[in-house]
Amino acid sequence: MHEQMIYATYDEMQAELLRLHLQRYGVPCWLRSMRVGGFHGITFGPLGEIRLMTSAPYAAKGRRLIEQATLRGSLSLVPGKAGKAE
Repeated sequence: MHEQMIYATYDEMQAELLRLHLQRYGVPCWLRSMRVGGFHGITFGPLGEIRLMTSAPYAAKGRRLIEQATLRGSLSLVPGKAGKAE
């Protein structure tokens, strides 16, 4: 299975909301993070990034759903901490 990153953020809540949103619309996805848990975990740079992943056949649909949700404001995304679509 070839997986693709469809979104990246530093905000754990945003990543989880997007994951649930995509799964609601039939896009299987999961989160991948290099973060180290705990109070002093790294939350910036490449090691703090949380990636939303899906298999290749669902990538376009996943990106489209994320774009629609963020443009409509149907998901509560924190201004200034918005992720970047790939």
